Amino acid sequence: MVSVAKKLRDQAKNLKAISDDETLKGKYVKALREESSTLEKHMREVAGRYERVHGHLTKWSNELEDFQSDADKVLHQAKQKQDEIEADKTKKSGSGDKDTPQASPSGDDHSDDDPLQSYRTRLNTITGNRDTRASHHSGKIRDEVDDVIEDSRWDDIKGWVHDNADLIKAFIDVLGWVATVAGFLALAIPGLNLLVLGIAALTIGLRLLLVASGDATWTDVIFDVVGGLLVVGGLGAAAKLASGAKATVGAAQAARTAGLSRGLRGVKGILDDTGRMMTKMPGGPGRQALGAARNAMRKSISQNVGLVTKGPLRVSPLSTLVHLGDKEMAGMAKMLQANKAAFPAAAGAAADKAYKSYQVSLGIAWTGMAMDVTDKALGKSDLTSLTEEKFGTGEKPYNEAYSNWKDNTLKPAPDTHW
Repeated sequence: MVSVAKKLRDQAKNLKAISDDETLKGKYVKALREESSTLEKHMREVAGRYERVHGHLTKWSNELEDFQSDADKVLHQAKQKQDEIEADKTKKSGSGDKDTPQASPSGDDHSDDDPLQSYRTRLNTITGNRDTRASHHSGKIRDEVDDVIEDSRWDDIKGWVHDNADLIKAFIDVLGWVATVAGFLALAIPGLNLLVLGIAALTIGLRLLLVASGDATWTDVIFDVVGGLLVVGGLGAAAKLASGAKATVGAAQAARTAGLSRGLRGVKGILDDTGRMMTKMPGGPGRQALGAARNAMRKSISQNVGLVTKGPLRVSPLSTLVHLGDKEMAGMAKMLQANKAAFPAAAGAAADKAYKSYQVSLGIAWTGMAMDVTDKALGKSDLTSLTEEKFGTGEKPYNEAYSNWKDNTLKPAPDTHW
């Protein structure tokens, strides 16, 4: 306690020097001085607490030694008295005159009295005084602890997390497996993504509490985050692809409308002439031939302008697998490329932007999946570690080198509790 108090006072001096420094310049100086002054005051208060508690413990230690010395004296005297009693008994048994009254060892005629009672009484007095003084010094120490510097509610939370770290880790382990399985199912079941996101958020929150209490590393947090990237990346990919597809279809449709207008303007005279001729001709093969020629001209213009793909196209099973098993997303990605090919000038930029964003999200999702599967395959299971410790059920097979690397990477800074 003296050593801790000395270190605290040394640091308080350093903080005092910072708060009194007049050479510092900048907007940060005021806040730095105020915080340094406050922390310096608290450090001195805590140092004083350690010193005062040390003083109470020193006094208590000295008194305990005195009580122990007094008790040793009583014990020594009681043993001497016991030896005298035993010797007297031996003497009486060897005298042979059993009918002759003998004086009691205490000098009176009350032979049924405990000859060591006086020593027991003295010892009881010593132990009573010891307990009284123990309560006295205990109260003094409690008074020192019960000052303005107290553990905050956050300190209490971290303490609880530390005490229950093994159970929390096992619970997180279970959540991780649930999130992984549900993440794959969410690709086919609408709405399940929200549940997985909730699990991911809870997992990360609990892991951050473990980091704060010193029972987990930042590597654990990173892997928890990456594990959720499968779902988050899939959602992001779908959202970006849907918005990009809408913009691409809109650009392609505008380009097609403009192309049709230009094409029809070029043959407007011919179409008008054939239309007038058809109105003057009687019904029959000639009129039908003019109508067919007129429709073929319009169809040719429509085909040459290009067709807009407005919905997901059919894709192969392999392509579906590449797109995280989502056939709709794979079909929409193919639709982007089709509209780009049909209208490169108008829809090419929008299609490229949407497809690149989608590819980034898809890559994040695949990275999350790979890291999550790797971590679960090679890492230790906190759940099976706990059941092995409690019930001897055996641990999940794991790679020791991988687990050691993970446990020793990005450790949180140690938290100091006063």
